[in-house]
Amino acid sequence: MTVIGVAGSPVNLPCNITPPGEEDAEDAIALVLWYKDESTTPIYSLDARQGSLDQARHAAKDSLNARAHLSISERPAFLKLDPVMMEDEGEYKCRADFKKARTRYMSVFLKVVVPPSKPVITDRNKEVLQSLIGPYNEGEPLMLICEVIGGQPVPTVTWWRESVLLDDTYDINPNGVIRNELLISSLQRHDLMAVLSCQASNNNVSLPMSSSVTVDMNFRPLDVMIEGDRQPLSAHKTVELVCRATGSRPPAVISWWKGTSKLKALKDNISVDGNVTTSIITMTPSSEDNGKHLSCRAENPLIAGSAIEYGWKLEVHYIPQLTLRLGSKLRHSHIQEGNDVYLDCSIIASPWVNEIGWRFGGKELHTNTSAGIIVSNQSLVLQKVQRTSRGHYTCVASNSEGEGESNVVQLRVQYSPLCKPGQKVVYGAARHEAVNVLCEVEADPRQVNFHWEFNSSSDNLQVLRFVPEGLRSVATYIPRTEQDYGTLLCFAENSVGRQKEPCVYIVVPAGPPDPVQNCFVTNQTEDSFRVECSEGYDGGVSQHFVLEVYDAVNNVLQTNKTSNEPLFNVKGLLPGTDYLIIVYAMNSKGRSESIALRTSTLTTPESLTRVGKLATR
Repeated sequence: MTVIGVAGSPVNLPCNITPPGEEDAEDAIALVLWYKDESTTPIYSLDARQGSLDQARHAAKDSLNARAHLSISERPAFLKLDPVMMEDEGEYKCRADFKKARTRYMSVFLKVVVPPSKPVITDRNKEVLQSLIGPYNEGEPLMLICEVIGGQPVPTVTWWRESVLLDDTYDINPNGVIRNELLISSLQRHDLMAVLSCQASNNNVSLPMSSSVTVDMNFRPLDVMIEGDRQPLSAHKTVELVCRATGSRPPAVISWWKGTSKLKALKDNISVDGNVTTSIITMTPSSEDNGKHLSCRAENPLIAGSAIEYGWKLEVHYIPQLTLRLGSKLRHSHIQEGNDVYLDCSIIASPWVNEIGWRFGGKELHTNTSAGIIVSNQSLVLQKVQRTSRGHYTCVASNSEGEGESNVVQLRVQYSPLCKPGQKVVYGAARHEAVNVLCEVEADPRQVNFHWEFNSSSDNLQVLRFVPEGLRSVATYIPRTEQDYGTLLCFAENSVGRQKEPCVYIVVPAGPPDPVQNCFVTNQTEDSFRVECSEGYDGGVSQHFVLEVYDAVNNVLQTNKTSNEPLFNVKGLLPGTDYLIIVYAMNSKGRSESIALRTSTLTTPESLTRVGKLATR
């Protein structure tokens, strides 16, 4: 018979030492001898001739002393070699001598198999791979190389995926290395965490030598979308958008884009299993975003070209944007009284406007043909414009988002000079006293030239000395006789034309001012009140105003005040006290008559204010 042993492992060589006649209880084994090959010298002996089998003496050849032992407790008995070595291979003979029965011989051929080394798995760069390998990108090829050294007989080297055989082709190089290359042309998602094993086997006794690796992988995103229905957005109203990406390993990196501009996400979330990534942004669109492409992009940065995108063209609703300008052939510097003017209103809106209007100085304009105003949708025509047509013009339009108003166009209508209203027209002067008379005009263009004349009672015209200051001119005049009092005429002229009516100023002999008028007391409290008056004629020269407050009982002056206007706030008075108020005007020629008022402060706890009564002289 043949027994196969694996080098380095124990092997049992059987030998039947049971007496042939088991009914003969007196018979027993006396001597067991083992021989190898052609040797006549035993390599192992068991001698029970001098006693019982339990007391038998065991002896082994020196080379087997530590490795060989005859086990007699089993049936059949066996010679155990532990460990077996390659040189142990050969034919073994067992001789069993019994006390009564005839000697028995038994032959066993020991075949020793040398197992191969543990397989070594490498990649194409000869890097040794163990346990978890990768990660590899989805779609990439994977080459694994398994190499085995040694083994007798030569082992087979195979690749397995769990219990499925993948590749049983191998070759032996001149150095005796057995090699099997496994090529997976394109890794797929089902290859994630696949266990690939390389096995080397050359016998049916021992388990194959094996090494395994587990494949880790990166996946590209499978799907990306912006959640919710696509709706128009309103400008300047914040919205929250959510993008959802699935299928990436590791989780996808999501980015938001508006055109070519990258947007900043508010936060990103990853599901527990890592398969779903969500990204949230808040967006406040503007009118400029209308028509731009909004997209959500999912990408596995470990896989080149893995980005996928989902998006749409933004529809942003916004308040109409209006631009107002003069007609293309008009220029502000060329518009003069009597010209026709038209204005164009350009509109950008989403959705389109449902109403268009015009405003002048903030008030609505409507067609008025008698006034030369014609409103025609996005155009405004002003016929034969006048100086009163000067001012701020705007156009307005509304849609579902609200009302928009254009920029202001300030219409400039050029006109010849006019006297500025509200000027001082009466000047007082003593004989031989110089008086400066101020002439102010309004004009467009503002570059004007002045001309002064004096029209006296003798109808003599005199040209006066004057100093121009833009739209102002100051003439210095000195009356020397009674005939030198009279009227000064001021003319101005610009590029449009000469002033049609001159500005008229009257020079009169200077004197004290007239008294103030219409005085009354108001805002009375426990310790204060206010006095208001209207000023009278200033006597032809500058005047100022004086207020004196007296204790009405003792006629003692309590306070006095001076002001350029007949308005006085008096404080620090005693509550519940009667007062006499004196008001008069003064100039360089003297003082006016006085105006007297009587009032009193409030007593505690009367109301804090009380309307005063109109005072009388």
